[in-house]
Amino acid sequence: MCSTKVLRAGYRSAALFKILQRPLAFCYWIVWAATTTGQSLSGQWQGYSIQEGTAQPFYYEVTLSQQADALQGVAHVRSTDGRLQASFTLAGVVKADKVILQDVAQNTPTQPRWCLKYAMLNLYEHPDSLLLEGTWTAQGCKPGYLRLAKFAPAKSVAEAWLPLGQWSGYLSQSDRPYGFSYQLYLSAGGSGFSQIISEGHGGSARHALQWTADSAGQMLRIKEVEVTERSDPQWKWCLKQADLTLLREDLHWTLKGAWEGYIEGRGDKASRCAPGTLFLEKPMLSPPMTQVMENQANTYLAEQGRKVHVGHIIQVAGPQIRLRVWDNGVVDGDVATLFLNGKQLLHRHRVTKSGYTLPVKLSQTDNILLLHAESIGSVPPNTVAVSVFDGKKEQVVVLCSNLQESGAVLIRTFRVE
Repeated sequence: MCSTKVLRAGYRSAALFKILQRPLAFCYWIVWAATTTGQSLSGQWQGYSIQEGTAQPFYYEVTLSQQADALQGVAHVRSTDGRLQASFTLAGVVKADKVILQDVAQNTPTQPRWCLKYAMLNLYEHPDSLLLEGTWTAQGCKPGYLRLAKFAPAKSVAEAWLPLGQWSGYLSQSDRPYGFSYQLYLSAGGSGFSQIISEGHGGSARHALQWTADSAGQMLRIKEVEVTERSDPQWKWCLKQADLTLLREDLHWTLKGAWEGYIEGRGDKASRCAPGTLFLEKPMLSPPMTQVMENQANTYLAEQGRKVHVGHIIQVAGPQIRLRVWDNGVVDGDVATLFLNGKQLLHRHRVTKSGYTLPVKLSQTDNILLLHAESIGSVPPNTVAVSVFDGKKEQVVVLCSNLQESGAVLIRTFRVE
């Protein structure tokens, strides 16, 4: 199963601060200990908070910018299961032997409103890290304990900041007129695998890979080591290596950069592949989005016996949109059904190059468009390109599904609240 989106999106330069939280209104004000050692508080911190009377921790990721005694940043919040998320604008000041930070405003979600917190944290210096810890309080909220760490460059803390799991995207190659759907699966400990699907020759393949990341949480290096599965036994694949930049945007994380490699089974210079570029993304689902997704996924699993993977989020200007579907690769007999919010839009449609267009009116803020594979054609899995046009811009998604799991995209209508 795969899903690929081609979309230009603006990157927020403000750093994000991740906070994992309970369903109830969650207060957040922070005060940090001043750095008497002369260490700068600028940079990325990871950690957790525990609220009085609860057992569930909330994980945080914070990037601060320090100018003299002033601090500023942005906090992003999510629960351990990922169902609850929020973000805040932060401001603070270094004062005497303490640092005062507070949530200036809650950016997302609009509802429910979370309380703002205040904390007084002490600073401890270790050979490979700085540690901030102490208690916090907030009006209308039970108090709690907060612990954050900033690691020295020599120590990798990739798994603390990098969203593990599935990333979806596409890969280009300089000597090919067509592209490749590409999925990345990151596991703890630096292992994982990739899944590539050619829009031309070669079919599909799975590669075992290794990954490392820098301690600042900005770069990821992946290296494919071997092909473990392939649809075409005769096709030789390129084993790729890429240095990818991590960005956090409004609705998703992105990884992008250049790649190079060599043909499997050969090590000479002549076996080097033509290089290319790689783009991957992973949605950041807010609590309302997650609830919509889970409700539909559970119903779909019960009725169809298949899982759902939402690989992308598209934001549109209004509820009136136009969809177009076509086969973006080799026309190999794919037959698919499209569901929107659980209702059929297309039934057992044979996907062709010419495509099929239909107008759609979205019925809610968060809408799930799902590709149900009726057959997987001669080159599995089933791949369908979907264009979403809202009257202002067109966004293209490539959804991939098999007979066990269906790819989906969340289409969100823009709102000003």
